[in-house]
Amino acid sequence: VAFGTVAKFDESVPAVELRGIADIEAMKKALAPYVEGNQNIFYMIKATGEFKTMHVRSCFASQKPYPTLSEVAKDQREFHFANTYGTVIAVWCPRYVNGINLPGWHFHYLSGDKTQGGHILGLSADHLTLKINQIERFDLTLPRNPEFAQRDLCEDLSAKTAAVEGVKK
Repeated sequence: VAFGTVAKFDESVPAVELRGIADIEAMKKALAPYVEGNQNIFYMIKATGEFKTMHVRSCFASQKPYPTLSEVAKDQREFHFANTYGTVIAVWCPRYVNGINLPGWHFHYLSGDKTQGGHILGLSADHLTLKINQIERFDLTLPRNPEFAQRDLCEDLSAKTAAVEGVKK
């Protein structure tokens, strides 16, 4: 794994119902009230239910020397699923972590039977059960290897990352 955002999810939080999610923008709009009170912390969500449509992408495994995300994404696979039951797992990152992570929402899907999944490009659902956690602490663990030590971390990859992630300015 080149990069991961990991949190222990608190399942004891109350569930909220989301209805009429027509697309990924409607999902973001439905989630906006939960983060507007404090956009300087992280949030993690689980939204479970049946998705009328689910459009995801997945990249092939990489080997050393590891390519950049934009290089890997040139050879990605896209999948379209219909009437699939599963969970959206998403993280909200505050703007000040730009460069370390991507600000805003980042969505992934995993089907209930764990046979389908990936980075979400599009979705729709009539009804979802949402749980949301506020993450007020984060730890950054950096690799200890020659590849990391030699990497130019000041290289501006924002345009290439935005193209891959579909980030709208």
